[in-house]
Amino acid sequence: MTSVCNAMVSRCAAGNSWPPDLAEFVTLVADCGGNALGLKTADVMAEYKRWRNESYKYGSSEQFPWRHPVLYQICTELRRTGVERRLTEPELEALAAKQLAKWEKHVADGQQIPPVRKQIAAPRHASGPTPAQLLKAQADAARLRKF
Repeated sequence: MTSVCNAMVSRCAAGNSWPPDLAEFVTLVADCGGNALGLKTADVMAEYKRWRNESYKYGSSEQFPWRHPVLYQICTELRRTGVERRLTEPELEALAAKQLAKWEKHVADGQQIPPVRKQIAAPRHASGPTPAQLLKAQADAARLRKF
């Protein structure tokens, strides 16, 4: 609690507004407080940037060497939401803090972090003509028989 208060005082001394909004407060608490996962928001953002910069080396996100199993869950959500909503860097940090708090609550409630699993491959369509192509071929054959 003291570390969060000290962080808010130093934040104000740096010229930021008072009081902090909810996202800033959650980020401060996640950065300063001890947690069940042993991670801070800065750790999540560092792993997100590492994954973003090095993911091309791996066949999929599941093959990436995550430093902690929960980082896969958080970072993939950060990328999906960040692209969908076009989030800025501070907004991504706030989302990372919220996601970290959510997973800490899950662990504190006795739930497990899902393991990193390979995604199920998309279904493959049968090779060959489509039903529409078959109908067109039948219509073309019928038209040729008339002549």
